[in-house]
Amino acid sequence: MVINKRIKRVLLENKVQYIGSILLIIFSCFMFTLMSQFAMNFERLANEYKIGYVQEDASFTTSKAIDNLQEVEQASNAIIEEGNSFDYKISEDKSLRIFSQNEKINIPSIIDGKGLSQSGDIIITPTFADANKYKIGDEITIFDKTFTISGFMTLPNYIYPLQSEMDMMPQPSFGIAVISKDDYNNFGKGSSFYSVKFNNSSSPHENSIEFKEMLRSRDVEIVKWTDIEDNKRVNIVNAEIKILNIVSKAIPTAILFLVIILISNVLRRMIKRESAIIGALYSLGYRRKEIKMHYIMFPLILSLIGGITGTILGTFPVRSMAMFMFNAFIIPLTGIKFSPILFIVSIFLPVLFLGFSSYFVLNKELKRSPVDLMRGNKDNNKANFLENTIKLEKLKFNTKFKIREQLRSLSRLLFLLVGIIIATMLLLWGFALKSGFDYMVTNGLSSVYNFEYEYKFDNLRYDKLPQGAEPGTSTLFLPTDDEKKDFYVCGVKPDSELISLVDETGAPLSTNQVIITKPLANQLNLKQGDTANIIRKLDGRMFSVKVDVIADTYAGKFMFMPLNDYNKTFEMPKGSYNGVFSNVKLDISENEPYSVITLEEKVAGVKEAIAPTQSMIGVLATVAFIIGMIVIYVVTSLIVEENKNIISLMKIFGYKKKEINSLILNSSTFVVVFGYIIGIPLIVQALGVLTKSLENSVGMSLPPMRIDLLYIIIGFIVVMFSYELSKFMCKKKVNLISMSDALKSGMD
Repeated sequence: MVINKRIKRVLLENKVQYIGSILLIIFSCFMFTLMSQFAMNFERLANEYKIGYVQEDASFTTSKAIDNLQEVEQASNAIIEEGNSFDYKISEDKSLRIFSQNEKINIPSIIDGKGLSQSGDIIITPTFADANKYKIGDEITIFDKTFTISGFMTLPNYIYPLQSEMDMMPQPSFGIAVISKDDYNNFGKGSSFYSVKFNNSSSPHENSIEFKEMLRSRDVEIVKWTDIEDNKRVNIVNAEIKILNIVSKAIPTAILFLVIILISNVLRRMIKRESAIIGALYSLGYRRKEIKMHYIMFPLILSLIGGITGTILGTFPVRSMAMFMFNAFIIPLTGIKFSPILFIVSIFLPVLFLGFSSYFVLNKELKRSPVDLMRGNKDNNKANFLENTIKLEKLKFNTKFKIREQLRSLSRLLFLLVGIIIATMLLLWGFALKSGFDYMVTNGLSSVYNFEYEYKFDNLRYDKLPQGAEPGTSTLFLPTDDEKKDFYVCGVKPDSELISLVDETGAPLSTNQVIITKPLANQLNLKQGDTANIIRKLDGRMFSVKVDVIADTYAGKFMFMPLNDYNKTFEMPKGSYNGVFSNVKLDISENEPYSVITLEEKVAGVKEAIAPTQSMIGVLATVAFIIGMIVIYVVTSLIVEENKNIISLMKIFGYKKKEINSLILNSSTFVVVFGYIIGIPLIVQALGVLTKSLENSVGMSLPPMRIDLLYIIIGFIVVMFSYELSKFMCKKKVNLISMSDALKSGMD
């Protein structure tokens, strides 16, 4: 059509609105492509790794060795392999968990270098090597035997290399290593365990139950059992994939919603401004359908330009993001694949959204007859319901003018408000996560645990402990109604000096009673005095425990009770324990299997996990600043355009530049502040959904999301700085409006 020749001219005449729209679409498609393609690759690589290197379905230890493993394998329709491990301290602050090489289950995957080819070779995890400056070819001494690092590897059951299943974050001082079976057997140390992979993978829970029953029928007592779905070293990958899928949809959708408001606003104004032209086009013989197609070309062109550009740009950082994430989750990066379907969705989603929203706007605006359109819009100066509702008569002129200027266009007001809310949520996202982690360290780990060393033994102990050490026992339990929400029940010394728990008032609690932490109370919906029916995960037996008090701590999901009561309630040998809290080092036999972690290492692990958040805060702050700049600049430009005549008249009446700038450019201040305030509880709620996902998927309990006042102030400064910068950029537009513009308008 001939009238389509004016599209380029109109776009160039209104560069601010259209460039702002394109930038927002580009960012939306960039985020969607980056996050969705990465999530797809992350999930694919994790699944390929699990299958290709035979990830276990469960691991377990027994009271005695299993005879005739091949016969047990045939009876259970499974693959079973015996493994061995021990922990070795390389130095005061570095330790390795040494495994003998497996051949059937949990096969090591070489990430760099080569595998075990000769005696004296050792392969270690790359995260430990990076943290402790080890390179391929370096030597490590273990019990006076020197090993040479031949390569870096990862194990399918240690994707997220936690030292203990009770840990929340990996420790930079802890690593995994694999040596040959012959080298391992020469040490004559450590403990053995079994890994099982069921050939029938359709019902893993039923497989586990049947397998346990079969072992009991052979008089094999299971001491410890861990299903793969309960292994935090693995199932946190699934939680990460869920979070990525949520984020990859939520952020782009929010930004697209912002663009829809902006384009609809601009399109509506364009039609109202050109109503006389549209009426003339009707009179010249153009059909309504042709005129609609002409105006709908504007959002379609913008969405195609932004969609294609953002999608292309979003593909480049996918590999870099995968390499960054695989520093925490040790998965072999065998290659990046791109989904054509996600490319198509990324490009055509904004086209679809903007096309439909623009069509509805056009349909509404073009309902009038050609004669009415040529007469112009009679409702331009009518006050809307908000103006009629809010009584402005008693306010000063300046305040009244600014409020009325915002209320005159509800679509423009909504665009500004939503834009500031989205920018605020992005900005405070990283701050909220950091506040949560900081709180977990200061009010969780550091305030609850008053010991330096935490020992965990594979077998029960009865030995008397030295002064400064306290015995303890912990076992995994389940609620009766959900087999996935497991938690630990811990037996501790009555009136323990090394475990400090407080109630909601801050008063200290005696450990000579049954105490549950707040996350566990919330999960089981328990109150003080309630009786909890719980199932021991090892053997499926149910027990009842009455809750005496709830501790105000988010150090994890735990139930604490006196050790003697624990042994009596759960029918354990009198005087037995399997863990020790201590401020002194214990003298333990080298042949006794155990693990030890310091509180300092736990805190270091949390801080290590926070480190990427620092980078994320900077990125999100930049993105939020850009979005805020675009939104505020576009809205301010619209206000200036719509008030050309008023600004011109003000100059005729003798208003100074400073007064005009204050009235016109400062009219959005209260909306910006209000949007920022609304964004704070919204981001807290949004992050609450993510933490709930973590809790349900991997049992990681985080405190309720909160944002420190300092971070709120910093965020407000960033938003207001973008507002002031946008105003500064628009001052030139106000200054260029001459006094003659009002006279020209009168002549028109």
